Amino acid sequence: MSVLTDSPDEQELAVVPYDEVEILNYFTDVRNLLSRLKQDRNQYLNSRDVMATYQAVLTKVRLLDQVRKQRHGAEDTTGGFTLIHSAALHNRVDSVLDDVFQLLSLSFLTVGLKNTAPATYASLSTVQRLLEHMEEANVYTYSDLRPIKERLDEIGEIVEKNSYMSMVEDEAPLDELAEEKRLNKLEEDLLVRAKLQHCVDSYQKVKSKPATIPPELQPLSDKLFHIRRELLSLAASAKTDRAAGEGSTERSTTPASPNTLASRLKDLESMILEVESHRDDSGKFISPDDPDTVPQKGQSALNGLLDDCRNLFGDLSHQTSGVLHLDPQLQPIYEELLEIKTTLENLLVTRRWTLRETDLFAYQKRLAELDNLRVNRKSPSSSSASKGQALILYLLRRCYATIYKLLESSEPVSESLQKIHNQLSTVRRCLFELKRMGGVDSERDLYPYQMKLASLDNMRVDGKFYDADGNIPEGQGTLNALLAECFDILHEMKIEAEVREEQLPQVNEDDAGEYNSSPCIEMTKDPTDRDVAADTSSTSRYLSVQAADNDDNDDLSAHYSEHSYEEEETRNTYD
Repeated sequence: MSVLTDSPDEQELAVVPYDEVEILNYFTDVRNLLSRLKQDRNQYLNSRDVMATYQAVLTKVRLLDQVRKQRHGAEDTTGGFTLIHSAALHNRVDSVLDDVFQLLSLSFLTVGLKNTAPATYASLSTVQRLLEHMEEANVYTYSDLRPIKERLDEIGEIVEKNSYMSMVEDEAPLDELAEEKRLNKLEEDLLVRAKLQHCVDSYQKVKSKPATIPPELQPLSDKLFHIRRELLSLAASAKTDRAAGEGSTERSTTPASPNTLASRLKDLESMILEVESHRDDSGKFISPDDPDTVPQKGQSALNGLLDDCRNLFGDLSHQTSGVLHLDPQLQPIYEELLEIKTTLENLLVTRRWTLRETDLFAYQKRLAELDNLRVNRKSPSSSSASKGQALILYLLRRCYATIYKLLESSEPVSESLQKIHNQLSTVRRCLFELKRMGGVDSERDLYPYQMKLASLDNMRVDGKFYDADGNIPEGQGTLNALLAECFDILHEMKIEAEVREEQLPQVNEDDAGEYNSSPCIEMTKDPTDRDVAADTSSTSRYLSVQAADNDDNDDLSAHYSEHSYEEEETRNTYD
């Protein structure tokens, strides 16, 4: 069990050995320093400063490991294990160290070092929480687990690529600084591998649970999971008693109206009845594809899921006013979690302009505190009703899932180059949309994009983008690839526009011939002296585009993110 991912009790946190007090003070100072740096919006984080701080922390971690090994007589001549992950020795030093590693991991993401081992620490912590909540809620399918497995495999490849063994020097002698970095690399390898293995073990444990339902009943299981999730989502959108009494309008989450609530409940009830129709006379579920097949395995699991859905449906059916009735002790927890969830979901839309990855630490910390309030997987409550507990767990899971999405959507580009990256992504998106709508009729329509790309290209010096301090930040490859792609799209559209312009005179000549061969028509002068032909020709194309747009209900808000193409398939993965 990884001590950095488990929550120790208060007695363990209170006891810090005398020989670890100095190390605790050092880690506390580093945590305060990193917290101040993440709040300073007037200065960008520097990758060299982050790396220097990280190396200094690893040196102290090695010292802490040595102190513990000497105290407990654990000899380690090969460097194959570390006592930092010893559950028996966990104290406040480990908790502060976990905060430091979280902040450093987010700092690595902020400066664009996404594909390094330290940057995976924050993702592993979030994945661990997600797996714990999945196991507790017992509401998930194989499709929910598949992206987590893919991410764990991806992190495993990053760890292997940055592992200690892959960076061991040949027999060349090392100076003192290089030797320290080598030892630090070994310690980093042990820590990250232990955290990764803890997540993999949790994944295997969670994965084994859906296997209790046979394949014949899997469609019914998936449908019940979907119904239960929808019911929890509907319950979370309702107002609490206190919010309804105060008439609060501050929360940005729109509560479900009575009509909407009744309509959605009716749809969900029909789905529940449809699942119940796949039962025989004895009450056992039968296979939807083969009514003669009655699997004995998985019957209790499906009955439990169906009972949960029925109980939630009954609670929501009595909410005629759209007001959620919660235990008074759970109301403040529920409202704070709902506020965090709303804020994080807003960041999914505005992350490219407003999010600094280190900002996520405050949400992670607060969520961990609220999660740790639960005793025996239950929040403090005077009521025995399970509805409120299920809602708290659902909101915790949604918050961690949103943090996971924000971490995974981070680009390997330093924040000092993020503005350039955003501009290139926007130009790329606009060019794609313009091409999708049929391109342009004239090369002149591409001038604004040419000028913008030229101005961004002129910011490069010897093919590199520099920051205000003259440094070369991370993300050069990503920006150069984006710039090259935009130029390629622009060049293709220019060729298409030239072809259209060459074909246009021939079309005009044919039209003129038809006009001259037609009977003479008396011309009348427009009293406004406007050029009717020019007016109609300049607007006809755009009128047709607008007409086409009426039939095309694309969500243009998605155009603000270059991830919109890839994220659409996995948008509801963790809902």
